[in-house]
Amino acid sequence: MAFPLLTSASVTSRRRLAFLATLALGLALVLPSCEKLQEGVVNVIEFPEHEPRLAVTMFVSPGDTVVYATVYQSAGVTDTAGSAPLKHAAVALMQGSTVLAQGDSTNWADPDPWNSWYSGPLMKINLDEPLELQPGAIALVVDASPTFEPLVVTEEVPEEPVFDFLFEAYADSVDEGWGYVYYQHLVTLDLENRPGVRDDYMISIEVKEVFEGAQWSNMANPAFPDPRMEYNDACDCLLATDSGADNVSLANLVLESYAGSSDYPIEGEMRIRVRRPTDALANHLRSVDAYYGALDNPFSEPASIQGNIPDGFGIFGVTTEVVVPL
Repeated sequence: MAFPLLTSASVTSRRRLAFLATLALGLALVLPSCEKLQEGVVNVIEFPEHEPRLAVTMFVSPGDTVVYATVYQSAGVTDTAGSAPLKHAAVALMQGSTVLAQGDSTNWADPDPWNSWYSGPLMKINLDEPLELQPGAIALVVDASPTFEPLVVTEEVPEEPVFDFLFEAYADSVDEGWGYVYYQHLVTLDLENRPGVRDDYMISIEVKEVFEGAQWSNMANPAFPDPRMEYNDACDCLLATDSGADNVSLANLVLESYAGSSDYPIEGEMRIRVRRPTDALANHLRSVDAYYGALDNPFSEPASIQGNIPDGFGIFGVTTEVVVPL
């Protein structure tokens, strides 16, 4: 059987008929909807009921003399009281059968409002000796019963970071005119890229000025844009990575540190601090930065904060570090 030939005129006619049929169908669908809008249509969408979960946070690093922890019960977005501290909880930091630190209801305290990363009550555990971590697994044990089942989170202690560096004092200056000059120190870092694993580094150039009550402050910035590192607000540090690629060199990372001006030179102690975080902690820091970066941008994708607490929220973060005076 031969198929009928379609001329340009017949094609145009059929297109017009198809358009008219589509238009009639669209009007048939829209008109009843307009009537409903005139009468008023209200759709009530209820928030899903929140199931409380355990929220735990602890960061540890060799040399710590104080360990902080938070143990909370999560709350839904409609709960005006917010998440609640579980002050009956007990925590223990263990490596093998050795208890490195432990805290209970007697360790809860309000944080220092002038020097704190957290605004609510937290557990402050003072150590008799600086914290020592051996290679291998380290565990955080949380007992918040009867509210929640006991929890154990295990991480591997990262290898100590390996790096070389070159420090150039007052290597750069900017003359603003009228005798006013800004100065910068330069630090060039060569970091280790281990084959077969992802390498992340938390980098700080810290200054402690010579006045009473001075604290170590990070002054590091990239000397020029470098895709291998970026400032991370969650750790107040430069976060560098090889993204898990063996062919990405982590050598020749150039950092600058503000050294003051001709009117007000910065004087005091100075050091370079390089930390190696666990993968979970590095992911957490990047997700926190992305989360807060998306809050003020109506066109960004919502970001969630990553953690390593099973069936809960928060992070058990472990780092090793090397500190070198400059």
